[in-house]
Amino acid sequence: MPERSRVHYNLGLLLQSLERQPEAEAALQRALELEPESLEYLYALADHYVKRGEPARALPLAERMITAHPEEPFGREYQAFLLQSLEAEEPGRED
Repeated sequence: MPERSRVHYNLGLLLQSLERQPEAEAALQRALELEPESLEYLYALADHYVKRGEPARALPLAERMITAHPEEPFGREYQAFLLQSLEAEEPGRED
């Protein structure tokens, strides 16, 4: 039910703003379980991981964005951003 997934999504965003990260993650995951191909929900959970300093956890979500919405350039752009972030994190990397 889209309205139920929206409730979980909104709850996740609210919990993020309150810095209740584990609960926010659970709510965003639940929204995505209810609508697994939602570009908005995939991005919200991926962004949650990026904000927590875990871009590697966001990468599979970007890949799901590309698979679910191949016509949308956003998934590929976000994947490129994540890959750059991960490269920058590599130990011993000199920029």
